[in-house]
Amino acid sequence: MIHKKQLIILSIILTFCEITKAQDAEFSQFLNNPLYLNAAFAGVGIGPRFIANYKNEWPALGHAYTTYSISYDQDIEKINGGIGLSAFSDQQGNGLYSNLQFTGFYSYQFKINKNYALKTGFSTSYSQLKIDYANFIFTDMIDVNSVSITNSTSENAPAFQTKSYIDFGAGFLIYSKKIFFGLGAMHLTQPNVSFYSDKKSALPLKLALHFGYEFKKNKRSKSFFAPNFLLVQQGKFRQINAGIMTGVGSLITGVNYRYTIKNADAVSLIFGVKKGVFKTAYSYDITTSGLRGKSGGTHEISIAVNLGDKKSAEKERGLKRLTECPDIL
Repeated sequence: MIHKKQLIILSIILTFCEITKAQDAEFSQFLNNPLYLNAAFAGVGIGPRFIANYKNEWPALGHAYTTYSISYDQDIEKINGGIGLSAFSDQQGNGLYSNLQFTGFYSYQFKINKNYALKTGFSTSYSQLKIDYANFIFTDMIDVNSVSITNSTSENAPAFQTKSYIDFGAGFLIYSKKIFFGLGAMHLTQPNVSFYSDKKSALPLKLALHFGYEFKKNKRSKSFFAPNFLLVQQGKFRQINAGIMTGVGSLITGVNYRYTIKNADAVSLIFGVKKGVFKTAYSYDITTSGLRGKSGGTHEISIAVNLGDKKSAEKERGLKRLTECPDIL
């Protein structure tokens, strides 16, 4: 017997019949996962910086989407830029589909003037996709009258249950102590992610345009007000994020509205603490689409340790080569 919850999950998880058209997982706290947003962010926080992210999307639907990410990056004076490493895991449909990815980053800094810098970044990643085909349920396996599952399907089984590929990304970032503006491009070669040997499914190019400005009373003030904007396009998928982050002392709060062009998606409420080298934040997405009241929202947690924020690192920031970034980063 199929429960209503299972039917909802089946309707939102890709069934991989012949060709897969996928979009990347998205983080509500995109500014707290900068390397995932744009390779040019590598080394911007001086560092060494370590960040961990966890996202549980639509928990009421039974492990619909669970995503993890960890990253490291830092600025290196000898190469006039930054380096970074990240590991990413995305589980969908309680393990029906999974993506494990490892990525290396490199960025190079161009000093525009004493306040502004331009960074260009590049990334190379190795990804492995997996499907649990034995547990897939197709429409012709469902008995409509009894709402039960049969044991057979007319769908052709895929040639592979794992798929590996190499991928590349690039981006640029212009920033100062108050402002940042950049564009990240992922899947430059649009790799084939089909599980069928006779089919091709190109992973669409992803573009992420982002902007933010930080208002402060003065340079020493610990309080800030920072509007930010993100536009993502991947294939036919388009998404707009507009939000505001504020900080008073060690406390950080924010609100973000996400809209997917054709329909409203969610409102994200963000609460966090930043003290010394440590920053952590929790966000909850209030679903505003047709799934509201059924999805359970989205929970997301980020934890960052940036050794570049130590008091002893302030002298490094005074070097002519280095340009400070906004506190929200």
